[in-house]
Amino acid sequence: MRNLILGLLVVVSTSLAQSNFNEEMKKFLASEEGQQQIASALQTFAKREQERAIQGQLDEQFKSPATVDVGSSPVVGAKDAKVTVVEFSDFECPYCKRGAATMEQVLKAYPNDVRVVFKHRPLGFHQNARPASKAAWAAHQQGKFSEMKKALFDGQQSLGTPNFFEETAKKIGLDVAKFKKDMESKEADEAIKADEAQADSLGVQGTPGFFVNGVSIQGAQPFPEFKRVIDRWLAQGK
Repeated sequence: MRNLILGLLVVVSTSLAQSNFNEEMKKFLASEEGQQQIASALQTFAKREQERAIQGQLDEQFKSPATVDVGSSPVVGAKDAKVTVVEFSDFECPYCKRGAATMEQVLKAYPNDVRVVFKHRPLGFHQNARPASKAAWAAHQQGKFSEMKKALFDGQQSLGTPNFFEETAKKIGLDVAKFKKDMESKEADEAIKADEAQADSLGVQGTPGFFVNGVSIQGAQPFPEFKRVIDRWLAQGK
């Protein structure tokens, strides 16, 4: 920061020639141009410091990434992918919908190198999130998790509509009777609770939460944030 301010002072002082430096500096700082240059310098400094802090946090995580158990959770992408992104999500959360769209970008950009694993993290204040998770789990039992996931996020505003899950199951070609039985089963409830317990152990409080080969990315971050971490893992040959 000191260097930035000194640089500005040098530029100003050089242009002042024989003028009284203090007086001219006061005028400069009071002028719109001077204030804009100072503001620009402060913004540049803040951005650089923020980037340095983020990079430092990433360096620490790459040294000791978290261990995330994939288990029998739904997986999309290459089976032998070098990078695994684990997504903790809530079907009623608008930010999770955005995060799901970013995961589609990731899979499109890295068709051979990345796979995405879905984990349920229904938040307590979203009354339709847990039933939606059970619907997704039930669809997974018939091999159509991805279709149900898309339908749930696309119909996010209709999750509380009567018979929405059954009608959606029918639309995507599920055995509706089996779907309803699986959705209401003890196994569905236990599977979701297991994902929630894992989220708690990893410190995932809000949604969405992601782990890229164990490196945490929290919130609905844009594609470049994931690319930064994925490319670093690929460069390391992992």
